[in-house]
Amino acid sequence: MMTKENSKEVMTTAKVLEFVKKEKIEYIRVEFLDYAGITRGRTVRPNQLKAAMDKGINFSTAIMSFDVFDEYIPNPSFGANDGDFFAIPDPNTFAILPYRKNTARMLCDLVDINGDPWHGCPRSALKRLLNEVETLLGGKMNMAFEQEAYLLKEQDGQLVPADNSHCFSIEGADIQEDFIQDFVYSLEEMGVETEQLSSESGPGQLEINLKYTNALKAADDQVTFMHLYKQIARDKGLVGTLMPKPFQNHAGSGLHVHISLFDENGDNLFEDATDQRGLDISEKAYHFIGGLLKHGSSLIAIGAPSINSYKRMQPGSWAPAHICYGSGNRSVLVRIPEKTRTRRFEYRGADGTCNPYLLAACLVAAGLRGIQNQIDPGEPIEFDVSKASDFQLKENGISWVPRNLNEAIHALSEDSILAQTIGRTIWEEFINIKRTEWDKYSKHVSDWERNLFAMRF
Repeated sequence: MMTKENSKEVMTTAKVLEFVKKEKIEYIRVEFLDYAGITRGRTVRPNQLKAAMDKGINFSTAIMSFDVFDEYIPNPSFGANDGDFFAIPDPNTFAILPYRKNTARMLCDLVDINGDPWHGCPRSALKRLLNEVETLLGGKMNMAFEQEAYLLKEQDGQLVPADNSHCFSIEGADIQEDFIQDFVYSLEEMGVETEQLSSESGPGQLEINLKYTNALKAADDQVTFMHLYKQIARDKGLVGTLMPKPFQNHAGSGLHVHISLFDENGDNLFEDATDQRGLDISEKAYHFIGGLLKHGSSLIAIGAPSINSYKRMQPGSWAPAHICYGSGNRSVLVRIPEKTRTRRFEYRGADGTCNPYLLAACLVAAGLRGIQNQIDPGEPIEFDVSKASDFQLKENGISWVPRNLNEAIHALSEDSILAQTIGRTIWEEFINIKRTEWDKYSKHVSDWERNLFAMRF
């Protein structure tokens, strides 16, 4: 079995084929994420793997025009006449699935018929932008994803928390020991390192911190997390969900992305002990943050792309409801950890319904534009923004995050910079899909509405 240690080895097609033969792997899943964050793919047998890795596996481009309801959207960018793209498995993502029999998994780049990166591939967009970082900044971008998620169980036909554990208590880890140990073991067997795990604020809610690594692998690791959390929970008779707000009266689940930049000598390019603002971060870091804030509303659309996302981002919920930054302040969109920790910053405006490649690509794109245009983020915010008056917000130049998906998508639709940097094809179809989802949601009449208004009027 491929272990954490040998998964760090640079893999090639030949090494993968050799490993498949040696370990008697019978099924290889080749996977990618669409714009709605849904995993798509096929399973191939060993005798077809080399062809898949050399030439790719064809998919109709139309699969990228499906929404979260798994329905083909009206007026899509990709129709019956738009042909195929080809999913090329990346050898470095090869991993045996510890919880399945004789099965492995590979994540894919999407290419066109000529073998060039397909213009609609989020993973390729991220790779292109990371190359731009190296060229322009002389450093490599690192990221670490920190995901909150619930474990649920079915009771009397309803989904309820799997346990009644408390925030940072040992009960959650104790009660869910079987799930947690299998989950962490499986992550590490697939080459994903974890740093820490804890019970979170909600009952049955966990937070797992993945170890920082280069931004592409960090996004790959988050995809692995997303799959494993649900699949292993299902094997245990539970429901594992990254849904942002599964319960009205319990804490929501966010996704925080830690971002850092190091040169080839290992020097932290986001660190500066002479920082006059006292945070020990560099001008590059401030300008990167400035870019994140400048594109703050658009980034929310990418990082929090579901209709449910905005029920989490409420003032006083410890989820960001305003676009600003601060040191050690968990009410802001971009948080800088205390000076005793490695100089980096944490983007807090995402959740588990996003496409990690698209999120990472847009964070890099916004940050790069901040550096190129030397965007000053202003002074860090030290007070609890959720308690600020309208006057205090205006005085400090602080705006609200979008209040719903429709507002967020409108902001993204006006962001020509992100359109240019991540690729107009991705940008346009993501907006089309999310507008379709909002339209369906806005027409839905819930039992709550019916029971309220039918009795009142």
